[in-house]
Amino acid sequence: MAVDPQDGASVPLFHPRQDDWRDHFVWSVDGLRLLGQTPVGRATIEALEMNHERTINIRAEDMKVRRHPPEVDPRQEIEASDQ
Repeated sequence: MAVDPQDGASVPLFHPRQDDWRDHFVWSVDGLRLLGQTPVGRATIEALEMNHERTINIRAEDMKVRRHPPEVDPRQEIEASDQ
């Protein structure tokens, strides 16, 4: 269990064998940050520190050689002001 940073609710972490990635996550417009679309997504990102500075730097380097983000993953269309 983890805490949704938006409303403080205790929710389960994303389960890759039971949950669909696209239901819970979307990449930011620049493709560097993972954004939670559901309480499960937000809590998972927070609990696993999926947007840690080092991770973002690795993603930026991977983008230069077209390894990131996966083409099948959804991407945010308009950057939210609070993201």
